[in-house]
Amino acid sequence: MRDTPAETELIPALIAQGRQLVAAGDRARARDPLREAAERAERIGAVRLRAVAEHVLREGGARRAATPYTGPAALTGSERRIAELAAGGRTNSEIGELLHLARRTVETHLTNAYRKLGIRRRAELPAALDRLPVGGK
Repeated sequence: MRDTPAETELIPALIAQGRQLVAAGDRARARDPLREAAERAERIGAVRLRAVAEHVLREGGARRAATPYTGPAALTGSERRIAELAAGGRTNSEIGELLHLARRTVETHLTNAYRKLGIRRRAELPAALDRLPVGGK
Protein backbone atom coordinates (compact mmCIF):
# COMPACT_ATOMS: atom_id res chain seq x y z
CA MET A 1 0.00 0.00 0.00
CA ARG A 2 2.87 2.40 0.70
CA ASP A 3 3.90 2.41 -2.95
CA THR A 4 0.42 3.22 -4.24
CA PRO A 5 -1.51 6.49 -4.29
CA ALA A 6 -4.05 4.97 -1.88
CA GLU A 7 -3.02 7.10 1.13
CA THR A 8 -6.63 7.42 2.21
CA GLU A 9 -6.67 3.64 2.70
CA LEU A 10 -3.16 3.34 4.13
CA ILE A 11 -3.65 5.88 6.91
CA PRO A 12 -6.61 4.08 8.56
CA ALA A 13 -4.73 0.79 8.18
CA LEU A 14 -1.71 2.26 10.00
CA ILE A 15 -3.98 3.60 12.74
CA ALA A 16 -5.64 0.19 13.10
CA GLN A 17 -2.23 -1.47 13.32
CA GLY A 18 -1.16 1.01 15.98
CA ARG A 19 -4.38 0.45 17.96
CA GLN A 20 -3.86 -3.32 17.87
CA LEU A 21 -0.29 -2.96 19.12
CA VAL A 22 -1.39 -0.62 21.93
CA ALA A 23 -4.16 -3.06 22.91
CA ALA A 24 -1.60 -5.89 22.95
CA GLY A 25 0.59 -3.86 25.29
CA ASP A 26 3.30 -3.19 22.71
CA ARG A 27 3.21 0.60 22.93
CA ALA A 28 6.74 1.12 21.67
CA ARG A 29 6.07 -0.74 18.41
CA ALA A 30 2.74 1.05 18.02
CA ARG A 31 4.40 4.45 17.76
CA ASP A 32 5.99 3.96 14.33
CA PRO A 33 2.80 3.18 12.38
CA LEU A 34 0.88 5.84 14.30
CA ARG A 35 3.49 8.52 13.63
CA GLU A 36 3.58 7.52 9.98
CA ALA A 37 -0.22 7.78 9.84
CA ALA A 38 -0.14 11.25 11.42
CA GLU A 39 2.57 12.47 9.03
CA ARG A 40 0.81 11.08 5.96
CA ALA A 41 -2.51 12.54 7.09
CA GLU A 42 -0.86 15.92 7.60
CA ARG A 43 0.72 15.75 4.16
CA ILE A 44 -2.62 15.24 2.40
CA GLY A 45 -4.59 17.54 4.68
CA ALA A 46 -6.64 14.82 6.38
CA VAL A 47 -7.14 16.70 9.64
CA ARG A 48 -9.50 14.19 11.25
CA LEU A 49 -7.24 11.22 10.51
CA ARG A 50 -4.23 13.11 11.87
CA ALA A 51 -6.14 13.89 15.07
CA VAL A 52 -7.15 10.23 15.45
CA ALA A 53 -3.57 9.03 14.95
CA GLU A 54 -2.24 11.55 17.47
CA HIS A 55 -4.96 10.63 19.97
CA VAL A 56 -4.04 6.94 19.76
CA LEU A 57 -0.36 7.88 20.05
CA ARG A 58 -1.07 9.72 23.30
CA GLU A 59 -3.20 6.83 24.55
CA GLY A 60 -0.18 4.64 23.90
CA GLY A 61 2.01 6.84 26.08
CA ALA A 62 3.72 8.93 23.40
CA ARG A 63 4.36 12.60 24.05
CA ARG A 64 3.03 15.34 21.83
CA ALA A 65 5.09 16.06 18.73
CA ALA A 66 7.72 18.67 19.59
CA THR A 67 7.50 20.37 16.20
CA PRO A 68 4.48 21.00 14.05
CA TYR A 69 4.08 19.25 10.72
CA THR A 70 2.90 22.39 8.95
CA GLY A 71 3.14 26.15 9.17
CA PRO A 72 6.13 28.45 9.26
CA ALA A 73 7.56 26.88 12.41
CA ALA A 74 7.72 23.49 10.65
CA LEU A 75 10.32 24.68 8.10
CA THR A 76 13.80 23.28 8.49
CA GLY A 77 16.75 25.63 8.22
CA SER A 78 17.48 24.43 4.68
CA GLU A 79 13.87 24.80 3.59
CA ARG A 80 13.73 28.31 5.02
CA ARG A 81 17.02 29.39 3.41
CA ILE A 82 16.03 28.01 -0.01
CA ALA A 83 12.52 29.49 0.22
CA GLU A 84 13.98 32.90 1.06
CA LEU A 85 16.30 32.75 -1.95
CA ALA A 86 13.43 31.68 -4.20
CA ALA A 87 11.24 34.46 -2.82
CA GLY A 88 14.06 36.86 -3.65
CA GLY A 89 13.82 35.92 -7.32
CA ARG A 90 16.54 33.29 -7.68
CA THR A 91 15.93 30.31 -9.94
CA ASN A 92 16.31 26.73 -8.69
CA SER A 93 19.53 26.37 -10.68
CA GLU A 94 20.94 29.59 -9.19
CA ILE A 95 20.03 28.47 -5.68
CA GLY A 96 21.67 25.09 -6.31
CA GLU A 97 24.88 26.73 -7.51
CA LEU A 98 24.92 29.20 -4.63
CA LEU A 99 24.39 26.51 -1.97
CA HIS A 100 26.30 23.74 -3.77
CA LEU A 101 23.20 21.56 -4.09
CA ALA A 102 21.70 19.62 -6.95
CA ARG A 103 18.75 21.37 -8.62
CA ARG A 104 16.57 18.40 -7.65
CA THR A 105 17.51 18.88 -3.97
CA VAL A 106 16.44 22.52 -4.22
CA GLU A 107 13.14 21.42 -5.78
CA THR A 108 12.55 18.91 -2.99
CA HIS A 109 13.16 21.52 -0.28
CA LEU A 110 10.87 23.99 -2.04
CA THR A 111 8.15 21.37 -2.45
CA ASN A 112 8.33 20.59 1.26
CA ALA A 113 8.29 24.31 2.12
CA TYR A 114 5.24 24.90 -0.11
CA ARG A 115 3.39 22.04 1.59
CA LYS A 116 4.29 23.23 5.08
CA LEU A 117 3.38 26.83 4.27
CA GLY A 118 0.13 25.82 2.58
CA ILE A 119 0.97 27.49 -0.73
CA ARG A 120 1.06 26.28 -4.33
CA ARG A 121 3.09 28.87 -6.26
CA ARG A 122 6.44 30.55 -6.00
CA ALA A 123 4.70 33.94 -6.14
CA GLU A 124 3.09 33.15 -2.77
CA LEU A 125 6.45 32.64 -1.02
CA PRO A 126 7.14 36.27 0.01
CA ALA A 127 3.81 36.64 1.82
CA ALA A 128 4.12 33.19 3.42
CA LEU A 129 7.64 33.94 4.63
CA ASP A 130 6.50 37.29 6.06
CA ARG A 131 4.34 35.24 8.43
CA LEU A 132 7.48 33.65 9.91
CA PRO A 133 8.11 34.69 13.52
CA VAL A 134 11.17 36.84 14.18
CA GLY A 135 14.24 34.60 14.28
CA GLY A 136 12.65 32.13 11.87
CA LYS A 137 11.20 29.75 14.50
